Amino acid sequence: MTKLYLIRHAEAEGNIYRRMQGQYNSRITQNGLRQIEALRRRFECVTVDAVYSSDLFRTRKTAEAIYLAKHLPLHTDPRFREVNVGAWENVPFGELERCWPEALECFSRDPEHWSVPGAECYDAYSARFEAGLREVAEAHPGETVAVFSHGCVLSGGLHRMIGLPHNAARADNASVSLLEYEDGCFRAVELFDRSHLSEAISTLARQRWWRQNGGRFNLWFRDPMPEDDALYDPACAPQTTDRIWIAMLDDEAVGYVSISDRTLSSLWLKPSHRHWRKGDQLLGQAVVELRARGAQTLTFGVPTANLEAVGFFSHHARPVQMDDCYTVFEMEISVK
Repeated sequence: MTKLYLIRHAEAEGNIYRRMQGQYNSRITQNGLRQIEALRRRFECVTVDAVYSSDLFRTRKTAEAIYLAKHLPLHTDPRFREVNVGAWENVPFGELERCWPEALECFSRDPEHWSVPGAECYDAYSARFEAGLREVAEAHPGETVAVFSHGCVLSGGLHRMIGLPHNAARADNASVSLLEYEDGCFRAVELFDRSHLSEAISTLARQRWWRQNGGRFNLWFRDPMPEDDALYDPACAPQTTDRIWIAMLDDEAVGYVSISDRTLSSLWLKPSHRHWRKGDQLLGQAVVELRARGAQTLTFGVPTANLEAVGFFSHHARPVQMDDCYTVFEMEISVK
């Protein structure tokens, strides 16, 4: 009998930037690094003979919790990648809610009938996942293997292999499932366990406040229009920029973000929309564009006296220069 630990990647950019990640190659967040450490502690006394992961950065980084700690090689396999979501790749959830509401509902509740241009269908991605997992299990008879993968393809694969309902509980980031494989059959021992994650670092627990409130949260972005002039706070308006986006919540303009060359030049939200982590989504819009331009890091400076702004950027970046007047933050954005 082979034991197979199936582990979802730790919290990644798409989880906090509120973007459909798919096979877009994104980084792990600061909170995700804490989840990886929790995984390392969970498996400290568990014998693991081999470690596999998808070839995307967020799974390879999460797999360090086991393969580095246990001095094992990491085997990457694209069959364990997340679903290729085609036209939805790296699109903000707010845009999907606005333009694809029925398809988005189908994606969550009835993936076997979900379809968008260029995307994998359920049969394709669940079959590749099962084929990869069977091959791994057959290669390690009687051993224990850890496989790092992604939320949607894990759910689809488990539905195909053991009949997990599509409406089953969601897999938290860095959650762990355990299957046993014998005589060509899979058996579930444990599904989506997150007992190693405290409430303070669980992604689902950290999102509970806005999910339970039932309020609109996901933003979409558009180019500026003349009527947006009133949105700009003169104290915050960018002095130089070559790209600006207006952040929209449904039909309300709630803020803006701009970049200049390879630098974040401005990020601003209406006071009424702060403290709801919407600023993460504006930052994500800048990160995606700067990464596409080849930037390795994002830098941004704020007045040191602006404690709200300093606190916000401290969650995402490290201060590299600080004095009584100004604090400059730097954030690595490259994905290798």
